[in-house]
Amino acid sequence: MDVTIAEDVRAERATFADLLIKVGPSAPTGCGEWTALDLAAHLVGEERFGGVTTFVARSLVAGGLSVPATPRLVDKAMRMERRHGFTALVNRLRQPVPPLLLRPLVAPLTLFEYWTHHDDLIRCHNGVHSVPAALAEAVPLVLRYQLKKLPAGVRVTVGTNDGHCHWSAGPKRGPKVMLGGSPPDLIRWLSGRPAAGEITMTGPDATVQTLRAFTGRV
Repeated sequence: MDVTIAEDVRAERATFADLLIKVGPSAPTGCGEWTALDLAAHLVGEERFGGVTTFVARSLVAGGLSVPATPRLVDKAMRMERRHGFTALVNRLRQPVPPLLLRPLVAPLTLFEYWTHHDDLIRCHNGVHSVPAALAEAVPLVLRYQLKKLPAGVRVTVGTNDGHCHWSAGPKRGPKVMLGGSPPDLIRWLSGRPAAGEITMTGPDATVQTLRAFTGRV
């Protein structure tokens, strides 16, 4: 187990639970029409049965396969969890993370899920969200997950502003676009959220314009 990522997941989960209680179940979240209650139900639902189903899905994503859950299944899982009530859901989030979801293969995606939905909530309430050091490890996984939603035939290379990390997806031949930004803003952009800072794009003008229209919500 990667202790650093595991610790980041636990810390993100704990502070997220605290914020949920602070804002209350009906608070808006910045995640579409979902309320704080919906977010709590969604995340708890992903951990049913020890997180086995979520582990399998995230393992496929880590292996380069895009397996988005259908909206109908997501809504059904949320309805089942909402019946327990807001306080019970938050208490569930204060319990230990299922060990399966902290395994090295999927831990970056577990951190991504908690950080992104915590970010949805905290930004909606004008808070400042800290950035775990390990968050950057989720960037290439989310990039591959979104590949089918990116412009077809385009090689997309994503890099951090400090130049220390870069990742590519898409065919090696054809138009190439370079994206730059901070790790949290790259995560936000790739998951269909507005970035706090600038996302730079360099490449053929027409391809860049197409890429700027990307709205791959996660």
